[in-house]
Amino acid sequence: MPGKRLVIGLCASVALLTAACVPSEADVEDVVSYDRDTTMGRLQRDGDITIAMPPDLGPFGSIDGNGEPVGFVAELAAEIAAALRVDAEYVAASGEEALELVEEGEVDLAFPTVGITESLARQNNLSAPYWIAHKRLLVPSSSDLRTDADLGGRQVCQYEEERTRTDIADLVPDADVTDVSDFAECARALQSGSEVATAPDVYLMALANALGTHEIRGEQLSSSGYGVALPEGATDMRTFVNTVFSDLKSEGRWLEYYEEWLAPVARREDVNAPDLTLEEAATLWPNDLM
Repeated sequence: MPGKRLVIGLCASVALLTAACVPSEADVEDVVSYDRDTTMGRLQRDGDITIAMPPDLGPFGSIDGNGEPVGFVAELAAEIAAALRVDAEYVAASGEEALELVEEGEVDLAFPTVGITESLARQNNLSAPYWIAHKRLLVPSSSDLRTDADLGGRQVCQYEEERTRTDIADLVPDADVTDVSDFAECARALQSGSEVATAPDVYLMALANALGTHEIRGEQLSSSGYGVALPEGATDMRTFVNTVFSDLKSEGRWLEYYEEWLAPVARREDVNAPDLTLEEAATLWPNDLM
């Protein structure tokens, strides 16, 4: 939702955002106090962290009707704040806008919906990927469509991120493909005649959740990693975020959040938390398309 910024202040002392904001004495003792000269120390001294996250991606990450952040990304963001024992303020922003907010110093970190490429990794301070998105198909649950091989002659709505674009028309030349600039347009297209939508699965999960009549199918047509964007030069914060994510994965909480928020719509088999480094994720897209 480009251009829309919704700021929400929440207690993020507890990862699930549901318990009281007053931590127990034992919990406080478990929190590391960082040197004042570090990025983490500054955040602890200020007592809060500002995080940009998607406003409209349903169970992947969104702002609900009560103005609160919900979804898989919200859980990860709250874990970062909880590890610092600071309050979190959330700014609704996605894509390139979220990257710009980090660059301009308006937020402390962001979860941009921008696939990691080699040039993006060179130009930005990014964490290791917390999610690997796959471009797939969204079809009516009653449809006989199973894979991209079934798309010949079908009406297809396609939404793509500019940096990691893979044109379905190149794979299925006889498909009737309509490109859109906003993934919400695919929801309208599906309701007015298009038989299939194709996009990275973070968008398809949002559509499947909103429509309730469609499901994700097919093999992955492309893959790209999503990482957290951090201020330039804040390598200490990047290491900190990577450690938080590593702990989430090893302790099983990443999978718990996946099962709670994404499993009902993702339709993936044998799901595991990403174990790629930033450099490995970047090699999925060695050449930027922008």
